[in-house]
Amino acid sequence: MKTKILASLILAITALSLIGYSYACWNGGFRIDCYSKCDLIFTKTVAWDNEIEKDVATVTARITYDKDTIKIVIKNAYPSYTAHINYTIKNVGNRPAQFTSVTILNPNPEALQITTTDHTGTVLGPCQTIKGTTKVHILQPARQKWQYEFEIRISAKCKPYAYPRTIGFWKNQFAPYLGKPGKPQIGAETLEGYLNQISSQSQVFEFTGNRRQKFTQAYDILEMPKRPTMLDKLKAQLLALWLNQVAGYAEGYTYKGMTAQQIIQGSENAILNGWTKQYEYWKNMCEGFNNLGG
Repeated sequence: MKTKILASLILAITALSLIGYSYACWNGGFRIDCYSKCDLIFTKTVAWDNEIEKDVATVTARITYDKDTIKIVIKNAYPSYTAHINYTIKNVGNRPAQFTSVTILNPNPEALQITTTDHTGTVLGPCQTIKGTTKVHILQPARQKWQYEFEIRISAKCKPYAYPRTIGFWKNQFAPYLGKPGKPQIGAETLEGYLNQISSQSQVFEFTGNRRQKFTQAYDILEMPKRPTMLDKLKAQLLALWLNQVAGYAEGYTYKGMTAQQIIQGSENAILNGWTKQYEYWKNMCEGFNNLGG
């Protein structure tokens, strides 16, 4: 009897767990992990206007429940009135996401002139954020003592392949060609081409000799000595960033407002000029960018 009761309880708990998991997948609880894998949402919005002396019109902005839309309401506006909506967008998924559109749904184009930051094509890595601004100018045909509404809506798609790779990834690409354990995902000819591109563009790195010699030089930089200096750490992260850049894995990404090329330039300037106090900063910038892919 006890065995039957125990079995019934286990079945009931299992069934409830499955129902709860399914509900969470479709209602937000685990949506990112078990469904879309990448998701851009609005996390913050602030609205303000150009009124200084008089306070006649009002502008409000709120993020909808699904968090992919901002609804804006403007009341009692008049010609020359201007409103601004600042917002922050975040990738809350675990894969890189690329904007496919930032759409303004404006049912009253004769009265509202709206411009907004164009994020189309921009890629955000997991947990990365980006800011934007929408500007609304009230035109002459606008009605007096009226209420106007419009929406800002975002949509995105996953970027499963083109995302920055870490030092570990790049080290594991060279290792098998040097007789070390591992299975490369990038062919030897392609890897050598990457190193040749870096040699022709970088003022810090130059890979010479035959293919194996070039791979050994690159691997040693990425591997670092057992007791690495900050310069060793910077060079390792910088080389990984260079590899991401020439492989096309850095395209569309920024880290703390900087592109891969800007971080590379800053890092190389620090190394070439011996600005030792900046080494850790640029190492962290390179590493942060290389880790954008999760």
